[in-house]
Amino acid sequence: MQHFKTILCTLLFIGSSIVSMAQKTSKDEVKSAFDVKVSELYTKYKTDGFVTYKGGTINMEKNTEFPIFVELKAGRWYQFVVIGDPEANKIEMKLGLEGVGEIITDKFKPQNTNEYWTQFSFICPRNGRYLLTFYQKGDKKEMLGHVGILQRPDKTPEGVYTFR
Repeated sequence: MQHFKTILCTLLFIGSSIVSMAQKTSKDEVKSAFDVKVSELYTKYKTDGFVTYKGGTINMEKNTEFPIFVELKAGRWYQFVVIGDPEANKIEMKLGLEGVGEIITDKFKPQNTNEYWTQFSFICPRNGRYLLTFYQKGDKKEMLGHVGILQRPDKTPEGVYTFR
């Protein structure tokens, strides 16, 4: 009987180790897919002549809206890129201006589309401090997230390029 218990414990240990390794591999694959998409989108817009105005990977928690304030100038062309967690059930991005309300809203379910990112062009209608909110719903507590705001550089009469 003791020999049977030892074998059973050994099998349980091996089984749990295999499950743990599979979860780690899956987590690494998700992070890798996320990093590849971030790089791919930045490369695309940089090739098209955009420069990064603001951007970065953010620490997000599921079911928690992440606010980002950004100062935008009237007449400037901005390209927004929002990349969510590949395992998110729902992703929502909103851009708004105080006194005007929401200007752009994009809601989507990666499980239906297999896309966990969104991108859009925005020609700013007026100067102001805009609020970009990023929300993800999912099964895991910590979610991957990245926001990039790119813009076309302007050339001044003196020949100097400006980025703000």
